Amino acid sequence: MEAYFIGLSFVLAAILYPLFIRMLKIKNIGQYIREEGPDLHNYKTGTPTAGGILFILISVLFGVILKVPLVFLLSLSLFGLIGFMDDVASIYKKDALGLKAWQKFLLQIIFAFGLVSLESTKPIFGVEVSRTLYNIFWIFVIVGASNAVNLTDGLDGLAGWVFITAILPFGFLKQDIFAIIVAAAVLSFLLYNTRPASIFMGDTGSLALGAFLATFAMHYNAEDALVFTSTIFIVETLSVIIQVSSFKLFNKRLFKMSPIHHHFELLGWKEEKIVGIFAGINLLIALTFIVYKMW
Repeated sequence: MEAYFIGLSFVLAAILYPLFIRMLKIKNIGQYIREEGPDLHNYKTGTPTAGGILFILISVLFGVILKVPLVFLLSLSLFGLIGFMDDVASIYKKDALGLKAWQKFLLQIIFAFGLVSLESTKPIFGVEVSRTLYNIFWIFVIVGASNAVNLTDGLDGLAGWVFITAILPFGFLKQDIFAIIVAAAVLSFLLYNTRPASIFMGDTGSLALGAFLATFAMHYNAEDALVFTSTIFIVETLSVIIQVSSFKLFNKRLFKMSPIHHHFELLGWKEEKIVGIFAGINLLIALTFIVYKMW
């Protein structure tokens, strides 16, 4: 019976997204492209954004019906709320920058603390830790994962496809039907987000998906699986850290632009090629790890 909700999640989202896109266009709720991004993206200005609202609502609805752990529902809802506030601020300001960085970061820490507080203390990478260290570790991971997916959301379909290749193997490993329900809703969103995108997930979607992925790992005490199912998200984040550090320390940029997907884009790679290769690499590493764990 629970498997029925996987198909229903996909079909419901597929039916509702065209209506949602039409509504956003009528309301003139469109994306503003950041000035420091590639000039290749200027044509995307005005594309409806905050599309994550719909797959979050559908996922949470079915999660409530199935009585999944509260921490899963809150991770999607609370971090989706931060993203929504950011998207609304961006639209109101008519600028790619929404909330101030410190505002977003503070809310992420507060909400992450709330999520961690719902879980009992478990070993980290097999090592027993104090409650304080446990809290600090998972707050860092949840906030980091949320921002990692947000950083990856720079090409049509990229964040969504990488998330799919992360959460599906993870969900099968833990035999968790809700993870697959979320994946189904996101997959339906990708029908309209793959290049040329008719809608973007916005910070609403990206912050929520990253937080959910990390919270899923926390709940199942699977921080090792999180690392190997989210390789591309980690690489994207490291590319930004490396680029900024290199420029500040040596006044030299190692990449043409960061996050690293923009580097390949400026090398002349098509968006579809980058998305396909990045998602494929992430899936290969995730499946290799899953097979290893099940062996």
